[in-house]
Amino acid sequence: MKILFIVPKNKSLFGDKGKTVHPHIGIAYLCAFLKNNGIETAVFDDGVEKSSSDVFKAIKEIEPDIIGVTIFSYCYGYAYELIKLIKQRSNLPMVLGGPHISTVKGKILDDTSVEFAVKHEGEFTLLELLRELDKKNPDFSSVAGLIWRGKEGRITENIDRPLIEDLDSLPIPDYDIFGIERYACYQQKALPIITSRGCPFGCNYCSVRLSMGQKFRPRSAENVFTEIEYFYRRGWRSFDFNDDCFTLRQDRAERICDMIIDNKLDIRFQLYNGIRVDTVTPELLKKMKKAGCYFISFGCEAGNDKVLKAIKKGITIEQVKNAVNWANAAKINNSVNFIIGHKEETYADAMDTINFARRLPTNFVNFYNLLPYPGTESFEWAKQHASFLIPPDSILENISYRDNKPIFETKEFTKEQREKIISLGFKLYRKKILTFRLGKVLGGLVYLVTGIEIINKFATRFALTNPVGRFIYIRLSKRSS
Repeated sequence: MKILFIVPKNKSLFGDKGKTVHPHIGIAYLCAFLKNNGIETAVFDDGVEKSSSDVFKAIKEIEPDIIGVTIFSYCYGYAYELIKLIKQRSNLPMVLGGPHISTVKGKILDDTSVEFAVKHEGEFTLLELLRELDKKNPDFSSVAGLIWRGKEGRITENIDRPLIEDLDSLPIPDYDIFGIERYACYQQKALPIITSRGCPFGCNYCSVRLSMGQKFRPRSAENVFTEIEYFYRRGWRSFDFNDDCFTLRQDRAERICDMIIDNKLDIRFQLYNGIRVDTVTPELLKKMKKAGCYFISFGCEAGNDKVLKAIKKGITIEQVKNAVNWANAAKINNSVNFIIGHKEETYADAMDTINFARRLPTNFVNFYNLLPYPGTESFEWAKQHASFLIPPDSILENISYRDNKPIFETKEFTKEQREKIISLGFKLYRKKILTFRLGKVLGGLVYLVTGIEIINKFATRFALTNPVGRFIYIRLSKRSS
């Protein structure tokens, strides 16, 4: 049995000319896991190939038994187009996976005419599906976690599969199968690492629990260190910890740092995804710095305690200030993330966020437009209490969290007010990131110059089409969805 994985290009961020910075970590895990279980794997990453049409050459050369496509919600429209083209020219069965499946469930098969989809974690569900396909009389009803289309066209969603408890049992991700030297990360010698799955908190806007569950499932400190050391011995020196909960268990985080220090690994690492401010201490941050941590992003989301309570974030702005001050004291560069458009938020509340962000002694701030993902509490609240400005079923196709396009409005926070606040947030981000990267004087000058629309468009285009500029842009703006 042989499977060809296809990773669609993220057109929502870079358009047709964009290049993917590093291999897809979820597919890298699947490839390693399936190969350990006797399944042949291959990958076509549209983000680094010369042309999307080359996928048909790959299908012809590899001769897979099935094609797997991963889909993220924020660029699913392009993935659907690619799937349609493949279906028109190939009779091979297809299976879809990724976070988007856990959001839309069985609707994905209606939208794409594909035979199979895997919800939540993919390793064991996909393995069982491939083994069933290899049988003369397969029984897909027995595969937990699978969504499938029967011979008569009826779509069936099987029971959920229990989440993987022992993440240490999974192999180290296989990046070599991607042709790692084709990616920008190869030049930087920087790789992503996921040290846990699931998040136990109840933030009302977050879609992570839809795909990875609400139970925190950490890899052991020893297992994480083994992966770091494995890639270190192969020449990699920089690591991006890609999960939100690295510091949730402080003893585990300290143990990872201790092993890096004790074994004298000369590495650098960052936590750019937005860890919680209530899971760090001055002592932990000092140890992280000693182990090589050079950057942390903190998830704040609002500069108003009333809004933080409404969205069930479970933190206070005082804790945000403490975390930033402690990171500064440890000499770790840091940023703070904010979202505009929350449940019950008013214009005055949003201005509190802008003003709080201005005062924070952080290196820079990130602002995002709220995307109410279907299946989240935020989405359900908006359906009941707000007026949608675009059809709810087209949110993920037409809007990016980096757009200044409010998805809904309320009497307390109108469309025009939301656009104004988001614009202020984006300007504050640009000003702070420029002064952080270029210094106060030069950065301030560049900020003023790029405020002229035509120059700003040129600068943005350069950042997204130049390999170095694109790499920096992604590393600074990347966020879990």
